[in-house]
Amino acid sequence: MMVNRNVDDYVEQFNIQNRSEKPTRDRFFASWRRLAHNLKVLTTAIKSHQRGRSMSQQPYYAHGDKAPVVVQGTAVSYNPPVADAAGTTVPVNTYNHGPSEPLQIEEVQKQEAQPKRCNDVGWAILFYAHVVVMAFFAGKYGPQMNGGGERRLMESLKTVDEGDDRAHLGFVLQAFSMVVASVTSSVFPRDATESRALEENGEMAGISFLVAITFLIGSILSTFSLAFMMKYAAGLIKFGLIFNIVAMGLMALAGLLSGAVGMAMMGGFGMAFSAYYACKVWARIPFAASNLITASTSVKSNFGLSFFAYTSLFFLLAWSILWAVAFTSTISVTYGCDGDGQCESQPNGFVIFLFLVSYFWSHQVIKNVVHVTVAGTVGTWWFTPLEASSCCSRGVRDSFVRSITYSFGSICFGSLIVAIIEAAKEMLHLMREQDDGAFMCIAECCLGCLEAIVEYFNRWAFVYVGLYGFTFIEAGKNVIQLFKSRGWTTIITDNLIDNVLFMVSIGVGLLTGTISLLIAKLQGLDAEEGFLGVAFVIGLVVGFMLTSILMGVVGSAVNTVIVCYAEAPNEFQTNHPELSADMRQSWRQAWPTEFKY
Repeated sequence: MMVNRNVDDYVEQFNIQNRSEKPTRDRFFASWRRLAHNLKVLTTAIKSHQRGRSMSQQPYYAHGDKAPVVVQGTAVSYNPPVADAAGTTVPVNTYNHGPSEPLQIEEVQKQEAQPKRCNDVGWAILFYAHVVVMAFFAGKYGPQMNGGGERRLMESLKTVDEGDDRAHLGFVLQAFSMVVASVTSSVFPRDATESRALEENGEMAGISFLVAITFLIGSILSTFSLAFMMKYAAGLIKFGLIFNIVAMGLMALAGLLSGAVGMAMMGGFGMAFSAYYACKVWARIPFAASNLITASTSVKSNFGLSFFAYTSLFFLLAWSILWAVAFTSTISVTYGCDGDGQCESQPNGFVIFLFLVSYFWSHQVIKNVVHVTVAGTVGTWWFTPLEASSCCSRGVRDSFVRSITYSFGSICFGSLIVAIIEAAKEMLHLMREQDDGAFMCIAECCLGCLEAIVEYFNRWAFVYVGLYGFTFIEAGKNVIQLFKSRGWTTIITDNLIDNVLFMVSIGVGLLTGTISLLIAKLQGLDAEEGFLGVAFVIGLVVGFMLTSILMGVVGSAVNTVIVCYAEAPNEFQTNHPELSADMRQSWRQAWPTEFKY
């Protein structure tokens, strides 16, 4: 009995102690559960933040089923999928941007950034191989043009341009002929008489100074033209349309006064067409202006893009020199041609065609590397503006690296297609000089149309290459499908902005030419008759060229803005609400049927 009583007392004592400690243990475990829950929430928030900031992993902000969408710090409503008239479930996002105007946008299938891999590698290898071959030809046959060979080189360059009214290939060769002369003179020595004559000519120093100062002035003016264009975008578009009408009218008037009936008829027809076109597109001016302002804003926020654009000019210059030396020296030495274009044997037409493909291919590749870089940078600015809001932002650097590594094969592939068409068109033009028949004219016209179509396709395909890293074919199919799903096949054909960019380039070129003329006058370079005109032309060409390069960046940005607006308008409203509101209003006025935002 004593034992049982002791056991009972012990059990009773343990139960009392257990009841007193149970609340303490419950509080302890509850605290651990709350801590674990908070850590889980914090980890989820960090991962979500990293996904939003990393364009390379996930370029678009992912709207979760339960996560609220925040616009300028305020959570806005998210509508669940609804059924359309056919009973199909359609996801709809509603963003309340005003007290009485909700924005309803049907979602489209958004693309995702592709894995980091080199696309279309074979085309990149082929491009590098062809550059090596051209360098080999220049190194092998260039030295064989010693002792008057350089003079034959220059004369050959001029011979190519004879009779070429369009001055397409020949203009490029002639523009770089002076540079080729200086390069070949240092690589392939002259005789003593030519060297002394060049040293005694002091005008070269004055010309070099004029060209250098003109480049500086042109760069400054082209930079200021970007800010000017952003402020007066709509006015510039209107001025361009009116200017075309006035110019055609003056042409018709000049024809009437001079008795040139054909010129008068052409000017009258051009004036009537320009007036009709202005009336048709006048309502779309705010639409084009808003696109231009948005694109210019993205370029201004990442002005380091201009560095890569201007750098491409030097690559074009270096390539043109290498190609000119390789082409003229190879043809001259191999076929025994002299400065008058007389050859001991007839040059092979297929060889000339391959040389032309080589020239145009490299030209297209250099240009499209800049285009893809701009597309990637504007895409980063669109979705994650914190990474693309400075001159040398991470978005600019990463986009350029991707364009010359992972996407370089795709750029080479798309560029080769255009280069082949351009080379074939150039060959037909050269053949027309010997036999200007109707068949040749029609064939050249058809090739010109085909070239325009392929370049139009490439323009949009390379935007997707820059945004997501698709292969060239995949990018082209996906971007066309995007426009079809939005019903924007008509919107993307609008070319008002192209006219403005060209007009701004012409204006800066004229201003630079005038300044160059004044500098030549002050430097006393007008002693030789006609040199002031040469100085004006130098300034005109330099100013136009530099501004065209920068305007090309803006044009690429405009294309990227349209693609991003078709696919991700909600992200644009979140990150750039003021620009989004302006674009939405102007697009509704210009395209009330096609635009449904």
